[in-house]
Amino acid sequence: MLQIELRYENATLASYETENEQVSIGRNPKNDIQIDNMAVSSFHAVVKKVMNAYFIEDLNSTNGTFVNEKKIDKYELLDGDRIIIGKHQLHFRFGAKASQPAQFDETMVLDTKRQKELLEKNR
Repeated sequence: MLQIELRYENATLASYETENEQVSIGRNPKNDIQIDNMAVSSFHAVVKKVMNAYFIEDLNSTNGTFVNEKKIDKYELLDGDRIIIGKHQLHFRFGAKASQPAQFDETMVLDTKRQKELLEKNR
């Protein structure tokens, strides 16, 4: 059972529990996990189960996807990994519940000190 906890700063916004083989993440309401933030692309990333492993793949998002502060294109997730999308964190683990509505418009490009630090660190 896959559990993903969506956080912003120190607050938990939602928890998701699924046995699906694929979980989409983005601002568009068609995603399994919707993040209502202009820094998040409409279809930002996807988590896929392959055999007994989970992988996250960035879908050519504007601001990138980070796992444990490292920018990734595709990455095998481990229990406890922290995914950063925009200003939100998703904590990956095994079992939770909920979802929340979202709206979408054009992706806002982040220009924050933290985003620049992460990008510089990964060059």
